[in-house]
Amino acid sequence: MPAKQMPAEQRSARQRAIAQAPPEQEPGQNGQNGRNGTARRRNPRGQGGRLREDIIEAASRLLTSPGAPPLTLRAVAREAGVAATSVYLHFADIESLTMAVTERLFDELLRQQDAARAQISDPCGAVLAGCLAYCEFGLARQGHYQVMFANPLPTSGDVPPDQLPGIVAFRHLIEAVARCIGTEPGDEQAFFTAQLIWQQMHGIVSLRISRSRFPWPPLAETVTEAVGRLLAGAGPRSPAAR
Repeated sequence: MPAKQMPAEQRSARQRAIAQAPPEQEPGQNGQNGRNGTARRRNPRGQGGRLREDIIEAASRLLTSPGAPPLTLRAVAREAGVAATSVYLHFADIESLTMAVTERLFDELLRQQDAARAQISDPCGAVLAGCLAYCEFGLARQGHYQVMFANPLPTSGDVPPDQLPGIVAFRHLIEAVARCIGTEPGDEQAFFTAQLIWQQMHGIVSLRISRSRFPWPPLAETVTEAVGRLLAGAGPRSPAAR
């Protein structure tokens, strides 16, 4: 959001943050370079939005590993190859930047789940496909999964529940479950079953991350069994009930 469109108190807070940041040279001066060892080129006039995207991508790269150190705006600036003051122009604090990264990651997860479900014509099989995509995403991107699901969401207390990152993905799960069990998405059983499935999938991913040396059975086999049992108890159209 451009500074001139912000409420006065937010503009003041951001201006103070920029003013208090120690002077920092632009990338490429005295060896301060971006991720690839070269200075980041300035965006053409009117393309400030590209810089915001670059900052989000840089922060996402720093969060790839589950053991990554706490994110800082200065670390992101170094990764993006820009001055710290450039980051402050788009994000007032690390919480707002982390939320932007989280929203981006949930968009990626949703696209993968929807693509997996779209390939399956059977409604219950589509639920299973989306769940398997969820687990594969989490295990392939463990640091990102931790940010999305294991850590408290930053500034979540200021965001209505229906606007939290990930809520769209959960709604798509409810809709898929409703089609499988033959009810409407607004039905209580669809919601209850969807949240049970989500909890089960989160447990599968989290335990395989934290206890990687345990002799877990194959992922697809585990997900198929878990989802099948939960759907079997929810409605007559589940695979185990046919």
